[in-house]
Amino acid sequence: MHLVLERYNTRRTYWHTTLTLLAAGLVAAGCSSGGSGGSGSGSGSGSNAPVTIKAVLPPNTGPITAADNAGLQQLTQQYEKAHKNVTVQWLPNNTTGITTTNAAMESQASGGAAPDVVWEQYGPVTSGALPQGLLQNIKPYLEKPNPYVAGNTSWLSLFTPSTVPYMTSPDGSIDIILGSNVETGMFYSDAAFTKAGISAPPTTWADFITDLGKLKAAGITPFLFTTGAPCNPSWFERLATSSLLASQVSQFDVNHAQVTNGLDVAVGIHKGIISMSNPRYAEAWKLLGQLTSYSASGQSSYDACSNPNTTSPPLSPQSMLVQGKVGILWGGSWWIPQLDSAGFTGKYGVFPEPPITSATTPLALGTSTLGVIGGPNGNGEWSITSQRADSTMTPAKTATVMNFMAWLFTPQNLGYWLKISGSGSYIPTEPGGPTVNLPGLPGLVPSGKVPTVIDVVLDDVLSTAATNSGMRLIQSYVNGSLSYSGFAGQWQSLLTSAAQQWATQNHVDLSKY
Repeated sequence: MHLVLERYNTRRTYWHTTLTLLAAGLVAAGCSSGGSGGSGSGSGSGSNAPVTIKAVLPPNTGPITAADNAGLQQLTQQYEKAHKNVTVQWLPNNTTGITTTNAAMESQASGGAAPDVVWEQYGPVTSGALPQGLLQNIKPYLEKPNPYVAGNTSWLSLFTPSTVPYMTSPDGSIDIILGSNVETGMFYSDAAFTKAGISAPPTTWADFITDLGKLKAAGITPFLFTTGAPCNPSWFERLATSSLLASQVSQFDVNHAQVTNGLDVAVGIHKGIISMSNPRYAEAWKLLGQLTSYSASGQSSYDACSNPNTTSPPLSPQSMLVQGKVGILWGGSWWIPQLDSAGFTGKYGVFPEPPITSATTPLALGTSTLGVIGGPNGNGEWSITSQRADSTMTPAKTATVMNFMAWLFTPQNLGYWLKISGSGSYIPTEPGGPTVNLPGLPGLVPSGKVPTVIDVVLDDVLSTAATNSGMRLIQSYVNGSLSYSGFAGQWQSLLTSAAQQWATQNHVDLSKY
């Protein structure tokens, strides 16, 4: 997802003495329980032979000594102190995306020299994009109790119910562990809402459109739908298609992962389900047209994922909210420390993307859209390599590595180091970890299973070329220079050609599905 890359720019760090003392206080209780080896998940203390764990840090956070990684460093030192035979060597990660990261990892793995713990993302892991056998199935460890948390039935039970499906591959294995959510939502100005007489955030798409009208009537530019990059457009595509096609997804979801991949989408297009001739799919783009009359001009000059310090387009739209030029912006949880740094603390709130209900369209299914855009793709995305990829990774070493991961993933420890690393951007996947106190923030995280997430064109699912072409159409449609009928015809042509090209490139006969 495009939001994934920008989240690494939130690197303002602060310490909380109480949390530091709490983490230090957990060492005695936590490490003593793990040291017994009684959990069955591997304590790392069954042998006195020295073990060196090579682990890759989150991208662009610098070395382990950097301010961003201060929490990880402290917890690592505490673990090493309690496990004298274990040394953890954290490796900096200067990559800009998962594609280049995995290419480098595969190259290392070809010589059996991959690190023990590698940075990953659930998309490549659960979709089968990686060569089989490079990563270990860690589900057996996760199904047993976390040895550092009293009273848990299994480590998996500590995660929010919405997280586990993102970690689970179609064959039932779990090859990745996920530490935090990066969620999206509608950021609003308290002053703008007060002026427009809006007493509470909207809870449905129909209410959202009504409130945009109230803002406009009060002389406030209601919204800015940014089209300078795929963030807002791809988010809308996920939101609307995942909602309106929920009853038909089983007809083309042949991969059965949490998020559709290129094969799923190509099959859906081939079958005419992802098609402008399908009223459900077409309705998604009619809803986008509703935003045109409420969105500020110059949409292509802004990108919801741009850093606020960027000086050339596409710019971050955050200043538009801070300066009172718009009432609502569609952004992500990584905006929180950025808006606070701009002096906007206490002047804004956030609400989840409103679900599409029958009050808006008779085609609505009442599908919950919480979590379909963001999800557990913040810091803490790690996989454990196999002995094929890492010649040092014996079963005994795997047990030690997983014991160390269990230490980092106690709810208190996870929340502690994430709060330092993200300055409040990240929402821990395990409840109980400390987060920032922003009105509406807890409501962005789903409490139950997220429906199958449908990506089609705007997130490089079929090809980068298709995404670029799609973005040009979206820009013309949202700025009013392209009518719905003109957009529909060109969009359908794009769908058809992109699916055919994907199938040809990947040697897939779509008629088999």
